[in-house]
Amino acid sequence: MKKIFISILLVLAFATSGLAVDWTLAVNKVSRAGHYLLWKVVCTSNGSSLAATDLVALMSNNLKQEIQGATEMIMTVSPGTGAVAPDTTIDVTLSNSQGTAIFTHTGYSNVADTTGIQLSEDYNNFFTIYDKFYLTLSDIGTAGDQVTLYFEAWIE
Repeated sequence: MKKIFISILLVLAFATSGLAVDWTLAVNKVSRAGHYLLWKVVCTSNGSSLAATDLVALMSNNLKQEIQGATEMIMTVSPGTGAVAPDTTIDVTLSNSQGTAIFTHTGYSNVADTTGIQLSEDYNNFFTIYDKFYLTLSDIGTAGDQVTLYFEAWIE
């Protein structure tokens, strides 16, 4: 009887942890003009912070072909508005294929766009995306709150 009770508790524990809802990340190409590529990540919160997540793994094959080897230059942080507006400021960390943070910035506005963010700020150079590119975000508030990150890249 004791074994059955413990087994039931274990099943319930695993089932409960499986109910946690992850962030929703939608990675899409916005446009391309010559060697320039504009792409975005729409991030919908689950009410907690976003652990390091590989954005390349979420890309369509076409976007992967364009983005891998591209140099990332500028980022825009665009918080959601109305019902999906973040409740607090936004912290962004970008990490390379090895998982090393190459861009970290805290305190982006949750009420206005922040544009022209130089991605060479921490790395002392513009970085290239290879087979992995990780995004980490702070807890931006209530589940369903959104922030969109726009990236401008140069393709050789």
